[in-house]
Amino acid sequence: MHAIRAIGAQSDAAPTPTFRLLGDFTVDPPAFVPHGRKARALLARLALADGPLTRDRLSTLFWSRRAETQAHASLRQCLMELKAWTRASPPLIHADRDTVRIDRAQVADDMSFLLAACAADDTEKALRWLPGEGAALLADLGGIDEVWDDWLAAERARRHEGIVREVLAMADRLFDAGAIDQTLAVAERMTRFDPCSEHAARLVMRARWQAGDDDGVRHAWQRIEDAVARGLDGKPSPETRTLYKNLTASRPPRPAPLVPASIVPLRSRNQQTARPAGRPFAGRVGVLAAGIVALSLVGADAPRGAPRAAAFAAPVVRIEPVVPRGGDALEQQFADALAADFVRLATASGGVVRVLDGRTRGDGEDFIVRVAIDREGNALSSESRVVDAVGGSLLWSNRLYETRGNLTLLRERTAVSVANMVDCGLSMNGRDRALTTNADRRVLVFAICDANRRGEIARMTGLLEEMTRRWPGDASAWAWLALARAMYIGESDKRGEREQRRQAAIRDVHRALALDPANVLALVAWSWTGRGELFAVEGLPKIDRALAIDPDFPPALMAGAIGLFQAGFVGASVDPAIRAAEADPTSIAKALGVVRRLAAAGRLKDASDRFAEVERLWPGHPDLAEHRRRLAEEYGRTAAVALYRAAKPDERRTFEMLLLHHIADPAADHSALDAIAEEEFARHPYIAYYLAAHYSRAGDMAKALAWLHRAPVRDTAMQWSLLYWPSVAPLRRDPRFFVKMAQIGLVDYWRRTNRWPDFCREPGLRYDCRQEAARLVALGRALGDGIALNRRRQSQGPRRAPS
Repeated sequence: MHAIRAIGAQSDAAPTPTFRLLGDFTVDPPAFVPHGRKARALLARLALADGPLTRDRLSTLFWSRRAETQAHASLRQCLMELKAWTRASPPLIHADRDTVRIDRAQVADDMSFLLAACAADDTEKALRWLPGEGAALLADLGGIDEVWDDWLAAERARRHEGIVREVLAMADRLFDAGAIDQTLAVAERMTRFDPCSEHAARLVMRARWQAGDDDGVRHAWQRIEDAVARGLDGKPSPETRTLYKNLTASRPPRPAPLVPASIVPLRSRNQQTARPAGRPFAGRVGVLAAGIVALSLVGADAPRGAPRAAAFAAPVVRIEPVVPRGGDALEQQFADALAADFVRLATASGGVVRVLDGRTRGDGEDFIVRVAIDREGNALSSESRVVDAVGGSLLWSNRLYETRGNLTLLRERTAVSVANMVDCGLSMNGRDRALTTNADRRVLVFAICDANRRGEIARMTGLLEEMTRRWPGDASAWAWLALARAMYIGESDKRGEREQRRQAAIRDVHRALALDPANVLALVAWSWTGRGELFAVEGLPKIDRALAIDPDFPPALMAGAIGLFQAGFVGASVDPAIRAAEADPTSIAKALGVVRRLAAAGRLKDASDRFAEVERLWPGHPDLAEHRRRLAEEYGRTAAVALYRAAKPDERRTFEMLLLHHIADPAADHSALDAIAEEEFARHPYIAYYLAAHYSRAGDMAKALAWLHRAPVRDTAMQWSLLYWPSVAPLRRDPRFFVKMAQIGLVDYWRRTNRWPDFCREPGLRYDCRQEAARLVALGRALGDGIALNRRRQSQGPRRAPS
């Protein structure tokens, strides 16, 4: 790689264009980025060239299937898109009759910065320019042309090899110089950039061992073992295996200090904590994730109401204080906030979870949880581990990264992942018995919990199938398998395959209930096996049965809150949502779910107070913006104006803020909003429900009804529940709203259960819900009879004329 002005003073007249070649291609400043993919690819090729490139070569590279004349014409047209480069003063790209070249003295790129930093052993700059998660060269510019793709594949391999070689050479020099922390930072980043790099894995193991982090050595070994297992060789090299064996057999030179512990004993039976929710109403898997997935600090099979002394015979977890490895103020502040999350988790248990003071040392635990904080340039990372206190093996580990602007998000993700893994592991241990001594079962349990946390449903299902084969009498395992299958139903587009998955989930439910009729998790899984859009609504009777067994079971509470809200019983959905959120104080998703339900129930003051508390606990979290906007829409024009004025210029151009501006200033020109609304509808038809609600708030009932008419009745992503909010009352008063609910299937559910939604009692309604339902049923029967009669006539053939 040539040095495209990697080091040097920048011009005062104009900013130096800097290419981002690793990962998705872009240029800083953005004004230099062309719109077309081939224009961007051409620009990237010029940046990667060591000198001028002939027009023949470039035209063949991007238009290999065209005739030579047409290819050259296409190249000229493509260069026209780069006029910001060719017409700059002085020109950044020089295009003459035969060749095209870029002025290397006036541009820069990330790879040159990275290699220059490695040559100077500048760790901070190297970490700044070395991306994580295996960012490929020009990751978004594949598939342009066959010749281009062949060249790009070879170039990626060559550049990747050069980057790995130079970065690891710098890491070796740092390790030899005794800079253990810097070595570890660089080597850890390289394991993300190239997970199969055994050189990087060996550096991590050696650095962890030098730092006295013995379970970190095991973690590094397990990562490289897993990564290499996916490749051709199938196992690490003898050099790596020998190093791991030697390190684990010897004592680290600087043992890690023992830190005070917090004791987390088992909670009462069937108290489970749901995993963090995704975006609201995102389909079957999204709704399941919102309501269930990870069990809470006690197992579904732990004895209910057991004496406190008996509870300590069950598995116990020690959560050690969060360790800021760098020791700077930012890391310490983050660690303190994360520790407060764990304290809130303990407080929510009602005294069963105990947090000991700093002078007390934990003893007799089964699992140890360790969380460490690292700073990498402008980002923080959290590394969480669950360690077997008996054998010392690493059962689970996870590393999360965020920039300084998203530290609240990192904190919430860390707390939720730790709570879910601990909860899941304890829950699957079994009914009122000490921790299983079977090491294979422990490993399998945490592998299942990790797949669950990551949302890898197929992997989770396979592991649970293995567990039920090995332990067929474990009711909890069958319930978990049923839950995984229920989550997997909607992953297929084929109706027959979905029905097969549904029946398999129901069979597993029956097996779990045959072993344990009071298995609440099995009932919750059963409630999610329904067909169609209303599976959460149709499952409410099974949720009622689950709550009759355990009224405080968080997944049942959350599932009930979701089903009730979708069915239109908005007021009834508030209490179970509050109780589910209180059982899982690490999740902002559940806390904001309470805000939504309070606002939809018309309790705006309570919703605003709750939102203020959520904002205090998770300041700056990205999920806050959506709910702040929703509350402003409910409060009306004054609040919408204030929020729109407070938004930044780039935020005002988003689709959501354009809708808010429509409420704030209805008289303004909103032609751009109509165009964007059509684009959004083309991509996601269910957005029509959102638009119907918006125009109802804005007072444009014609558009509101038009969007309601266009809204789909299949693949709705449950967006119809947006129409239950107080500000959409004008739309609900129109009988056409009730017709749409009938098309979805809700009216039939209301009739069968003789339970009518909250809006049926609203003043100003232009129809009676029961009478309108009866009218629609009669109309449907008459229409069905007419269709049947017409089909019979058609089957008889045309009538013959009398002779």
